[in-house]
Amino acid sequence: MKIEPGCLIELEYELRNSKGEVIETSKSGSLMTYLHGNEEIPPRLEQSLAGHDVGEKVVVTLPPGDAYGEFNPDGIVAVPRSEFPEDAEIVPGDWVSIEVSGEEGEEKKGEMEMRVIEIAPEAITLDANHPLAGEEITFDLKVASVRKATAEEIESRNSERHEDEEEEPEGEESEEEEA
Repeated sequence: MKIEPGCLIELEYELRNSKGEVIETSKSGSLMTYLHGNEEIPPRLEQSLAGHDVGEKVVVTLPPGDAYGEFNPDGIVAVPRSEFPEDAEIVPGDWVSIEVSGEEGEEKKGEMEMRVIEIAPEAITLDANHPLAGEEITFDLKVASVRKATAEEIESRNSERHEDEEEEPEGEESEEEEA
């Protein structure tokens, strides 16, 4: 069966950054699974997989705009040290959950994960950019399975996606968990 909308796809994969370094791989035991046509993976990646069959290999290179986005210097912010618990053991490279709020007096809009890039006595510098933002990435893929999704699977995946969208702070783009 060839990949088409409404099919549940499992892929063996290797994700490489612009330097060719392996960032993630299915060799760790988990295949990438997605519902074709359901906007679960980047559109250009999905388009490149359309029409392929089990056992076929596909190599897809995505520019930053089609992957994790361009690097946004405005995504780097210094947060006063006083905003963190005194006993917090935070080191560069850690991910912290930050409350996102609107203008003064508006209620909380949600939370987002930010990466700690620098710690100083007066402030902690955080980066909201994805670690691969601004980088071209390459997927080496092998189609492991293709089958029509059941109505229950489609409904389940759609409700999960709807829940994820509700949890995002306003104006934030969702990140694909595996792409």
